[in-house]
Amino acid sequence: MTTTPSPAAEPLTVTFFGLGAVGSSMLICLAELAERDGVPLRFVVVVLEPELARDALFHAERLFDRIQFVEVADFDSLLDGGQPRLAELEGTGLVVNAAHPRFNRPLLQLGLSLGAHVLDLASDMYDAETERTLTFSQYAFDAPYQERGRAALINFGISPGVTNFLIGLRLHQLRAARRRELEIESVDLYLLEDIEADEIVFSWSPLVALEELAERPRLLRKGRVQVLEPFSAAREHTFPGEVAPTRQYPLYQEELLSLHRSFPEIDSIGVYSGGSEVELVKALFQLNLLSKRTLPEQSELTVEAMVRAILPGMNKPRRIEEYLRNGVIRRAHFAAAAEIRYTEQVRSDRQTTIETVGIGFLRYRGLLNSPYAGATYISYPTAVGAAILAWQALAFVREDGGDLRGVITGEDLARLLPQTRVDAVRRDLVAWDIDLFESVRDATPL
Repeated sequence: MTTTPSPAAEPLTVTFFGLGAVGSSMLICLAELAERDGVPLRFVVVVLEPELARDALFHAERLFDRIQFVEVADFDSLLDGGQPRLAELEGTGLVVNAAHPRFNRPLLQLGLSLGAHVLDLASDMYDAETERTLTFSQYAFDAPYQERGRAALINFGISPGVTNFLIGLRLHQLRAARRRELEIESVDLYLLEDIEADEIVFSWSPLVALEELAERPRLLRKGRVQVLEPFSAAREHTFPGEVAPTRQYPLYQEELLSLHRSFPEIDSIGVYSGGSEVELVKALFQLNLLSKRTLPEQSELTVEAMVRAILPGMNKPRRIEEYLRNGVIRRAHFAAAAEIRYTEQVRSDRQTTIETVGIGFLRYRGLLNSPYAGATYISYPTAVGAAILAWQALAFVREDGGDLRGVITGEDLARLLPQTRVDAVRRDLVAWDIDLFESVRDATPL
């Protein structure tokens, strides 16, 4: 009796729009996850300059036979249907916005046309619609994606992304515990972006850093969003791996709006950031070098514009690797720690507990002699965080017969995935050198 061999599985196609520091590392991580799990995978990379995209993968050239590079003059005309290249994207299972948040909505529209899941890494926090509604603009696509049976994975990365996943996981567990009169009072997320180097080395775009850190930060207090002055209301936080506490400043970041939407009963949520990169922008701000005032006798030029023009840009991957090999970058540490504060009735008293869940990346030098050499200590965890969350989400649909549809954040994914997939996310993060830490302490006043 002879048996007919089963046909080879159709490869999963992932299409990237843009392939910079994060996109290139994410592509590599997805390829490694697929190889481990025996899943055929191919990539389409839509970029303005294919040679720059190839250069970003200079330690992963073995993957080039699985990558189709599509060169376009600009993304806008492609996404408006003005170019015939869209036919090359047919069969895409996942679309990744690795370019810029302003392409989130056009790529969501493209995902509907292709019948694909879509992933983005961040939202535009300062666009008029988000400012007015305090809701991410991607939610306008929730109903169409629900109807199409596809998922729009928004704000996936390390922070936001993995942070939302871990915070949401613990909050969902506390909700489900139904312990007596348990009340979640606050969630405060602390971020560390610290680099010791002999030169000024920006781990991400300095222009983005200036925009984000110099904007007026927001906190959620008593259920209302409060607007603060930049670099005010500072706190101290000590991260695992650090001897001394780090000065932390309020920051307006995706986790604030995302957690508020998912857990409206929590009336106090804050995001804080600190470390050497934050202190650099703080110094520029305090020296009035981020001022919108014009220069004397040069009414067309503002102080801020001049600073932006002379600041060093983000270094290319080859230069980052050179800095690391030559000891110019001596140490780097990214971490995120969320403190969840709640009270509950214990015997005859109210007890206050603070649980901390967090992630850290300290093994930066370990990227040397790996396909990720040239990634920054921020782009690497962002990329592998996004890749791992996306991979386990797709595996839940593909292998487990699960259903993911509509707009989904990290905390949504923590609620929707079964425990086996949640455990797989945690194992994968650790396997790719992202440390996880947890602690519980009694905060009840003596």
